[in-house]
Amino acid sequence: MRRLLAQIILPYARLCTWVQPGLRILMYHRVATLPHYDQLTVSPARFARQMEKLACECRVVSLADGLRAIHESQLRQPLVAVTFDDGYRDNLTEALPILRRYAVPATIFVTTRFCDQAESHPRYGPSPQRLHLDWDEVAVLAATPGVTIGSHTLHHPYLPTLPEAQAREEISQSRTIIESRIGQPVAFFCYPSGDLGPRELRLVHESGYAAAVSVAPGVNYRSTDPMKLRRTEITDRDDDEAFALKIAGAFDPIHRLLHARRTWNFARGYGRPGAQTTARP
Repeated sequence: MRRLLAQIILPYARLCTWVQPGLRILMYHRVATLPHYDQLTVSPARFARQMEKLACECRVVSLADGLRAIHESQLRQPLVAVTFDDGYRDNLTEALPILRRYAVPATIFVTTRFCDQAESHPRYGPSPQRLHLDWDEVAVLAATPGVTIGSHTLHHPYLPTLPEAQAREEISQSRTIIESRIGQPVAFFCYPSGDLGPRELRLVHESGYAAAVSVAPGVNYRSTDPMKLRRTEITDRDDDEAFALKIAGAFDPIHRLLHARRTWNFARGYGRPGAQTTARP
């Protein structure tokens, strides 16, 4: 049903893109072959097809270049940037060779305690294989042309549930640690699970970041708040047709409705640690 609605919306979406092109930021997490469907994982074969399509049909830019373009120039065509959350090891072993094959730049947001190998994303539980990048691998990625490292906090918490001092530490200290590890400035931040409010926006700004990405869907324009950039999530259910529809913006109205519902549920406490129900679209 969603795909049918997207196909109906497609002509309108293309018209909007032609009238006002902007920057679409794609959100990935893992690139791996798993025995079961996982919303955060895209298979290497599917990821390769998607990067080939971007390289052939779109103007793909780094996050920094994309933000610079929408703020300093009159765009003549839409831009696309690629990002990864959490700092999984397969970003290096599986995604990077594909990104380099098609000359696609990417920003990888790492969580410092994951890189320390002291913690891992709770979604996956114990694993016989190392799940996250270590600091040596982060340094390799940081030294790779076209790859940018960003911050995804210290522990990947639900920031709005934390006291302000702790939230500030998660946001600010993670940047300091990453910069010391890679020897480069860290300009971009990613909100864990996309959770943010006015306080988080203020703390990210005060911590010196140039921009931050959320999970709110849609395209970014000059008028978009750089501290809450929109992104388009890509999953392994996005075949060639669905991927093309997402790039064109045909899913944006549907995703905005789903995101509004998710935001309402989270405002009521559902879907957070300790809540009695979990409500995520």
